[in-house]
Amino acid sequence: MSEREEQGGVYDDLKLPSGTWRPYTAIQMVMTVDGAIKGPTDDYWPISLEADQRTFRRFRMHFDAVLHGARTLGMRIDRYMWSVELQRERQKRGLHEPPLFIVVSNSGQIDPNDRVFQRRSYPNAPLVVVAETTDVAASLSEVAEVVRIGDKRVDLEGLMRYLAAERGVGRLVCEGGAILNFHMLAAGLVDEFFITVTPSIIGEPRPRTPVEGPAALPHDQLQQLELVSTVTYGDEVFLRYRVLDAGPLA
Repeated sequence: MSEREEQGGVYDDLKLPSGTWRPYTAIQMVMTVDGAIKGPTDDYWPISLEADQRTFRRFRMHFDAVLHGARTLGMRIDRYMWSVELQRERQKRGLHEPPLFIVVSNSGQIDPNDRVFQRRSYPNAPLVVVAETTDVAASLSEVAEVVRIGDKRVDLEGLMRYLAAERGVGRLVCEGGAILNFHMLAAGLVDEFFITVTPSIIGEPRPRTPVEGPAALPHDQLQQLELVSTVTYGDEVFLRYRVLDAGPLA
């Protein structure tokens, strides 16, 4: 394996369609063998090995926007992962602008000092999406572009329509958290689910898992997935699934 190949990611050659009324959307997550996406404290982060971390960084080069729930902020991770190399890779794929970074919050309680708002080298301000009735601190508006979609809660379908029509987003990657993943899936807004299984066990009695709703889905309403590919790299397994209940793109 050449040095160039060693620096690549598992999904560098990914080919994805582009949506029209909503973006073509993928969820990307990592979990331990016992299903945890994080440990009880930040001391456990990162839970994955170098291959997954490299793949995670490079995965964004395929997308026009990156979506996060507000509860993922504060984790020890470089949200933008901005580099000349990644921008060069995006340009090879016809993507000449850096991906739009989007944070969804129903409460509006977001720390404007979070590192995601402090990357002055990144050319675009993050987009913070809240509902019409949500109070937002003036200090947050100074470091982010605030957009209101939905009445008392963020309307995710409305957000997808907005991103496609007003921001030109054809492909979107959702990087969690688990609650946002659930609501995106429940609304039929997710087309693919990428998850890496990393070789460790935390052993918490109730670990955070990749998808968490207010209650378990009824047994006859489970989200059904179809396996697209399996890649083993070292001791990690990279799984790609198609979501069978995804709504139409056009």
